[in-house]
Amino acid sequence: MRLFALFAFAATLTACAGTTPPPATEIRTQTVVRETMRPCDAVHPARPAKLPDTLPTDLYALSVTLALKLDEYTAPGKWADQMDSSLNTCTKLSPPR
Repeated sequence: MRLFALFAFAATLTACAGTTPPPATEIRTQTVVRETMRPCDAVHPARPAKLPDTLPTDLYALSVTLALKLDEYTAPGKWADQMDSSLNTCTKLSPPR
């Protein structure tokens, strides 16, 4: 019986002798600042109404209709300017070159 206990003890020591202890763990805290998305509070303007399904056949009337529709988008203070203002409120856009 003593021989068995001695053999078990020797086997335990040899099993532990081959392993190395695990490396120490170091815990570090690091603060990282990141920019996150935020909701935009700008109000986007409503698009002007679409062109009618039937356009005038008279060339003068057609050109007046198209000019007025273009004016709804591009005239000062109209949709394009309102949209630019809305986008500039929410994003950092650089002015065109």
